Amino acid sequence: MISLLRADDRLVHGLVAVSWTNQLHPDILLVANDHAANDAMTKMTMKLAKPAGVTLGIKDLKTSAKILNSSKYANKKIFVVTINVQDAFTLKQQVSDINKVNIGTAGIHYENAVSVLPQIKMTAEEFKYAKQLNDQGVEVFAQVTPTAESLNYSGIAKAFNK
Repeated sequence: MISLLRADDRLVHGLVAVSWTNQLHPDILLVANDHAANDAMTKMTMKLAKPAGVTLGIKDLKTSAKILNSSKYANKKIFVVTINVQDAFTLKQQVSDINKVNIGTAGIHYENAVSVLPQIKMTAEEFKYAKQLNDQGVEVFAQVTPTAESLNYSGIAKAFNK
């Protein structure tokens, strides 16, 4: 069972490893990212940030989709992290059980990004994917931490005047 998919350009870091993991209590933290899956240094860094008691998987998007669709993991709570909204959209096209997408700090370093919340920025391209996810019935929301202000898709759309 997929608890949440979060788009966060830092992948596994303090907010994900502590705040979100403590809120969601996942069995598995799955990083779905092509670069991270094939970069030893990135993998090592994320393994150091892994919270205790949670299995960490770092897989490319294709393998992540296979895992998320596998009956082997149907009884496991899985927290998925992608690097951006486009990758979240890509996974959703292959995995029907994705019902919530949290836009976290993805985009904070992008130029020409629109601020939707003080610590969350999105590009027009990312907003396009967020809109498509919303149109498919996925709950799309922006939120830095589980206890921070949350902004639903309508609020995000207002930031883009659409």
